[in-house]
Amino acid sequence: MSDLFFYFLPFIIGGAISGIICGFFPFFLAIKRRRPWLGFIALAICVACGIGLGVILAFPIATSFAAAILLTQPREKKRKREKVAAMAEPLLRVASPQELERITDVREAESVT
Repeated sequence: MSDLFFYFLPFIIGGAISGIICGFFPFFLAIKRRRPWLGFIALAICVACGIGLGVILAFPIATSFAAAILLTQPREKKRKREKVAAMAEPLLRVASPQELERITDVREAESVT
C-alpha cells in the first residue's frame, strides 16, 4: 500500500505544480480586474485539474477562466471622497444654511486653538 502511494506521489506533486503554474495567469488577471474571488476559484480548479490530468487539463481550464475574466466588466474603483460625500449628502440637505454656517464657525474656532 505504501509503495503505491510513493509511486503516485511524484505525479501528484508534479500535477499540483503544473496546476499552480497554469492557474497563476487567470489569478493575476482577476486580481488586476478587481475580481479576486474569481481568481481564487480559477487557481483552485486549475490545481485540482492539474493533480487529475496534469497540464493537459489544467491549461484549457486556465484559458477558459482567463477568457471568462476578460469578458466580465472590471470593477470600478470607488474613491473615498465620493463615498464620504454620498454619506454626508442627506445630512447637508437637512441642515439649514444658518446651521451650516454655525458648524463651520465652530470648526474654524477649533482649528485655531
